[in-house]
Amino acid sequence: MKISSALGDFKIIQTASNKDELLILGSWNDLVKSFDSTRAFMVCRDTQLFGVYLCKQECVEFMTKAIQQIDTQCWEGQNKTSALEHSKYLA
Repeated sequence: MKISSALGDFKIIQTASNKDELLILGSWNDLVKSFDSTRAFMVCRDTQLFGVYLCKQECVEFMTKAIQQIDTQCWEGQNKTSALEHSKYLA
């Protein structure tokens, strides 16, 4: 799944060896905005692609944060109170 938000551009992949583990790919700058730099590792030197492994729950929290960064100023007549404003979700 590809995600673009104010946090950056990411691709999320489920690992084949562990179904409860997800790999988030992105640029170094985008990844270190959301994750500790010690967790990021280089995936491809040519494209400067880096990755971070996450459990499903941590990925849900990251995706919730990314979705909350969507600019809703241009949405007319929308109720701004939504499920996204809650901070706890289960994977």
